Amino acid sequence: MLQYIYHNIKDMEFLGVFDLCYNDTGKYVVYLKYFLFIKFGDLVYVDIKGVGTIIVSFAELMSHRYLKMYYELSLVLTENKHKIIEKKKVDYRYIGEYNKEIYKEERDWFIDTAYFIEDFSTRVKRVETGKYYCYYSINPNDLRNMSVSSDKEIAKFYEVLYCRYGYEQVSIFDRLFADYINLMLEYNIGTIGAAVEEISVSQEDDKNFVNLLELNKKGMNGDIFRILYNAVISTKGQKKYDALITD
Repeated sequence: MLQYIYHNIKDMEFLGVFDLCYNDTGKYVVYLKYFLFIKFGDLVYVDIKGVGTIIVSFAELMSHRYLKMYYELSLVLTENKHKIIEKKKVDYRYIGEYNKEIYKEERDWFIDTAYFIEDFSTRVKRVETGKYYCYYSINPNDLRNMSVSSDKEIAKFYEVLYCRYGYEQVSIFDRLFADYINLMLEYNIGTIGAAVEEISVSQEDDKNFVNLLELNKKGMNGDIFRILYNAVISTKGQKKYDALITD
């Protein structure tokens, strides 16, 4: 029997980026990766596919441009950063078709967040919602008794991270970042567009600006905000709002 318990933990933020590619039949996974984060106080718990887990300071995370990119993406993908769901009395037969391929161990805490899906045959990647893919291997309440990892542990984590994702960090970082940004623009503009249908141009600017501010409250980074702002606010509207925007 499945039992789901919804938790709203105000002093923690639960975030994740999940990227999955299917083969041309849609039945088999070609590649997958996940970057999971739990921010608590000035520390961040990090769990990365094929790398492991670590606890670093928020400042340390922000100084690592590769991890910073995924963290900032996760801020925009996750609607309610304080909500996490706990499941009990279940086995893998009930929680999803692909979880055995994603995680080696049973995981009972997960979040509701958007994720990336790619069709290998078409090379088309898109943002989707509706399924649960981001599961944590830790009870988040245990983090309250944990401290930052040692310098040696962090150095080892970075070493494994580079071995696993070095190609992304060096060779294709700029292209990867641009691709993710474009997907998020499409996703967020679509969300905004659905909310402002059938209103006048002047009202559309006002509504879009309000929606952008709401998205910004989720933790959207400045680059994404500025690109969205330029895309959905008219030239006349920008003259009106530019004074309110600070870089």
